[in-house]
Amino acid sequence: MSFPHDDAAWAETAEFLRGQLAPSDRVLAPDPFRWAIPRAERFATAAGRPPGDYRWVVTHKGELDRIPRSFLDAVVRQARPVFANPVFVVFVTKPQPDQPDLTETDHVRAFAANLAALPPEAAPEPEPLFLALDEPEPPPPAAPLPAPAMTPPPRAPRPPSRPAPAPPRPWLIPGGVPGTRREAAFQAELDWLIADYLGPAAEEAVLDIACGQGRLGALLPDAARITGIDIAEAALAEAAARHAGLPRFAFARMDAARLDFPESSFDTALLIDSLDMLAEPAAALAEAARVLARGGRLMVSAMNRDSLFLRAQRRLGLPVPPLGFGVAELTGMLRAAGLAVQRADGLFVSPGWALPGAAPGLAALEEEPEFIEAARRLGRRAGPEDALGFCLLARKA
Repeated sequence: MSFPHDDAAWAETAEFLRGQLAPSDRVLAPDPFRWAIPRAERFATAAGRPPGDYRWVVTHKGELDRIPRSFLDAVVRQARPVFANPVFVVFVTKPQPDQPDLTETDHVRAFAANLAALPPEAAPEPEPLFLALDEPEPPPPAAPLPAPAMTPPPRAPRPPSRPAPAPPRPWLIPGGVPGTRREAAFQAELDWLIADYLGPAAEEAVLDIACGQGRLGALLPDAARITGIDIAEAALAEAAARHAGLPRFAFARMDAARLDFPESSFDTALLIDSLDMLAEPAAALAEAARVLARGGRLMVSAMNRDSLFLRAQRRLGLPVPPLGFGVAELTGMLRAAGLAVQRADGLFVSPGWALPGAAPGLAALEEEPEFIEAARRLGRRAGPEDALGFCLLARKA
């Protein structure tokens, strides 16, 4: 799911962090914050670490079970809650004298009650009895035969793992924070392309993959049925509440790589602002193709691994994170899934952002409407090969 800018609790939490972050601060937060605060790290990285390894810890009161319990307990003991609203509590591990302690406020008490209601942390699993060795050596001939042992059942091969997603806005690396106007403009450009690619989707069955709070459904006013899937239960609950009383909307918790729908269930599918964050993107595209009817459409957006910005980084010998997809790469993935690309468009280009080292000096322009609009126009003119991100529209044969 992308960041829900139109949700007040999420937006004000992100705004608080933007006003507090120092360049070297590490932030631990729920996954969608990486769209608003690109340096934010996943809670999975906290396993086995002390809270002091991070400056800021953002907790969602409804998703405390996603945080390693021992880490969460240590945060409560060692850090100070300095921001809270109905959804989030933000802790700082190295508080300054002027930062308030909100421990006794209603919002933090609600956090404490949710924490107390969590089941106790499960005991660690015992060490396995069998170790898989790449090249086991045969026993010496003179050695006695070992006692017979059970052979563990064969395990199905796992698909190759993909590195943890990097910050999804490449022009902000390292350590940048997007301005709210520029980020809103990026989302608005995506919305415009959805309407332009898909039209009103009259009488169509639409699947919104990684739907978050279900914001995109409103862009397809004539669709007969819109089904949103995501793995974030809190986002799905908000999506259901947002569309309560609207029978054409339905939401379900589901893995994008393992859709629980029959073949040919949908006319159109959306995978917007989320492909970079999926653990198995190729499997998700294959599943989207499977559930599309013949002639069905898939619209997908991604950050551009081969953008002008990242090519400049490589040319200068600077480190480039493993982020996004190339246009040819994603086109090939879609072709392998049985989908033919029919249209491609670029998303945002700025000469300043494309020059390594220039972004900090241009930070003051981040919220200037003139420069935001220029970056949007340049993205369209540059096309998908050079822009910072791109959209593709593919059709099932």
